[in-house]
Amino acid sequence: MSVNKHKNGYYCYNFMYRKKRYCRSFKGLSYDEVAYLETIHKAELVKRNYDITQKITYYLKDIIEDYRQHTQLYYTSPDNFEYVINAFQKMMGNKDIEKITVNDIEKYISLRHGKVKNATINREMDIIRRIFSLAVENGKLKTNPCATMKDLRIDNPPERYLTKEEEIKLLAVCNHFMKVIIITALHTGARQQELLSLKWEALFFNENYLILRNTKNNKPRKIPLTQTLKTELLKFPRYSEYVFTSPVTKGKYKDVKSSFTRVVKRANIPHITFHQLRHTTASRLNEMGVDIVTIQRILDHADIRTTMRYTHHSNKSIENAFNMLDEY
Repeated sequence: MSVNKHKNGYYCYNFMYRKKRYCRSFKGLSYDEVAYLETIHKAELVKRNYDITQKITYYLKDIIEDYRQHTQLYYTSPDNFEYVINAFQKMMGNKDIEKITVNDIEKYISLRHGKVKNATINREMDIIRRIFSLAVENGKLKTNPCATMKDLRIDNPPERYLTKEEEIKLLAVCNHFMKVIIITALHTGARQQELLSLKWEALFFNENYLILRNTKNNKPRKIPLTQTLKTELLKFPRYSEYVFTSPVTKGKYKDVKSSFTRVVKRANIPHITFHQLRHTTASRLNEMGVDIVTIQRILDHADIRTTMRYTHHSNKSIENAFNMLDEY
């Protein structure tokens, strides 16, 4: 029993049931009497949950709150898609989740269509789909209204890679910080947030490897240190526990996309994003003959089809392949 004496001198009960707390104090009742009332209260709660005549109604805000709590526990960056949740909730209102249909979901897609790319809408739909999937797992919803919905078609443009000549121009106009983070990106294939979360304690110079801990799937990833990268990091200044720290604020950088864009313009090379440095790593490994499965493990892709998008064969590679046939 969870009965005790309150500071006001009265006996009270205080217990949790289905993530909700119930507490009440009783003036003039004994310990045994309050314990008996607690038993009755618990029995009524159980009866209410299993009595089909008193079905519990869950609303959109309920399952969104469940999802937020879930992401706080299991996601490295839980707030990245908060704007999606807010926009969906604003459009839908606090509706009974059993009454949300495919047509309701399609209204959200229509709202976004033309404003952002199809790939962005697909990513946003993944978030919405997960909200309802979690509700199904928690027993609050029978079926996911997004279950039968397919992703929008994406016409992927040719992938952009950094050539060696462009890399030389880029590094020539960088400050020391930007130079080292670009080299680190190219020599690890790591994501931006994996790099910005990298700590000195995760660098093992004697053993020639580093460990990325703040990864997308929450699994640490071991990356061998190339000699080029090792040389650059050994002479890089240490301002805090994080490798890439602002010399002014002594705090880690949150984003380098804007700084990188300015450097690209200064180098006078065609536009390329910081994330495409990761694609460049995959492409270079592919050109040098590294197999696709190994590249998938290096880039930490769940689906090998994603890795295949980031790799390509140059005309030179094709010529070499046919030359090998001739030699055979």
